Amino acid sequence: EQTTSSVFAQLYLDELIKLNDDRAGSIQRNINAAIERLRSFQLTDGGFSYWPGNSQPNLWGTNYAGHFLIEARKKGYHVPEDMLSKWVSYQQEQANQWNSALYTDEHTQAYRLYTLALAGYPSLGAMNRLKGDDLNNNAAQWMLDSAYALAGYMDGSNEVIEGLSKEIKEYTE
Repeated sequence: EQTTSSVFAQLYLDELIKLNDDRAGSIQRNINAAIERLRSFQLTDGGFSYWPGNSQPNLWGTNYAGHFLIEARKKGYHVPEDMLSKWVSYQQEQANQWNSALYTDEHTQAYRLYTLALAGYPSLGAMNRLKGDDLNNNAAQWMLDSAYALAGYMDGSNEVIEGLSKEIKEYTE
């Protein structure tokens, strides 16, 4: 998470401010180093652990690392194909195994479905199952809506957010 967080925003910095050549080069090196460092977090099944050497994937961290890799590739950075394809396979398996009776974190599942759709691999069956649950998390509903929209299913998208508040509630820990 720290590796990804340290560089994710750098992908877009050139869209916000004018960068001189030295700064742009430094950012490019940072992003390339982060992509390479993420290799040490990826497990053989395609998930990402929270720390290098850990044997268990971190579900949220796997979503986040994959999201970064997708966006880095879209911005023209080299993301090794095997790294991304293993991530996609892992995410598809997790998406298809998820059900609300066993897992309570609908936000992690919605984020997983969003990133799969962003990568061009929408998991419609898993999206429909999550939509059929009584989602209590507004962020999860918006992510699921975005997954449907990215997959080109605007009817499914609109059903998810129908009547959903656009108000942002104050964060409480």
